[in-house]
Amino acid sequence: MEKNRSKTVVKSGFLFILTNFLLAFLNIIIGLLANSIAIISDAIHSLIDAISGFLVVISEKLASHKKLTKHRQEIERITTIIIAIIIIVTGIHIIIESIEKLIEPEAPDYSILTIVILIISILAKYALAKYLKTTGKKINSKVVEASGAETMNDTWISVAVLFSAIIYLIWHVDIEAYVSIIISLIIVKVGLEFIFPHLTHHHHHHLEQNPDHDHCGKK
Repeated sequence: MEKNRSKTVVKSGFLFILTNFLLAFLNIIIGLLANSIAIISDAIHSLIDAISGFLVVISEKLASHKKLTKHRQEIERITTIIIAIIIIVTGIHIIIESIEKLIEPEAPDYSILTIVILIISILAKYALAKYLKTTGKKINSKVVEASGAETMNDTWISVAVLFSAIIYLIWHVDIEAYVSIIISLIIVKVGLEFIFPHLTHHHHHHLEQNPDHDHCGKK
């Protein structure tokens, strides 16, 4: 039973990684073509998720190994800290880039193709989020459920980027630097929550339900 559960976690992890890598690649190309820091920020967020998923899969593989099972909490804690550092540093970098764009604004060059790609990205993220949440509940895996919740947050971020692109296309009002700052603050918040789960009620609730899966490895 535990073996099947571990396989499902790894399978979900790989799907999470593949989807986010594809979306990141697609959005980086579109973001560069459209000169849009908001789309590039969203792409970087997807890339971070892919890296996080990769580290989660590795930690699950290591933790399910017979000789390393007793070190599961330690492996999860180290993995979480690495992910958190990557997330926080990336978020801060995007904030700096966004502020620079506010100081020296460059008009984005959105097109119908940009809008179409953003809509595809939103639909893909939404479908992935629903799958991960359902699978997480089915196998009782908080890691998979959390990935689903994070992907749903990403979906709303992409909706905000789409909203800023539509506003620019219709009224020629450029709000994407502000949207990018909001995205980067969310990225930093996610990173801090990995290190300090008690920052939000959501994480605290999970810890109360499942103390063995405390991301910080506290007992």
